[in-house]
Amino acid sequence: MADEKQETTTPKTKKMNALTLAEIEAELTECREKQGGLTSKYARQLLARKKALSA
Repeated sequence: MADEKQETTTPKTKKMNALTLAEIEAELTECREKQGGLTSKYARQLLARKKALSA
């Protein structure tokens, strides 16, 4: 029974400040495809984090 519960749980997500630059790029690409742009609050926060890591 415990094995069944482990199989159905979704993988944990990382906090935004723990993402690497490559992971941020992947998330931004996903936002562009699924949301049709980068105007959402999540996408703007990703862009800000990317800028902070690049500088």
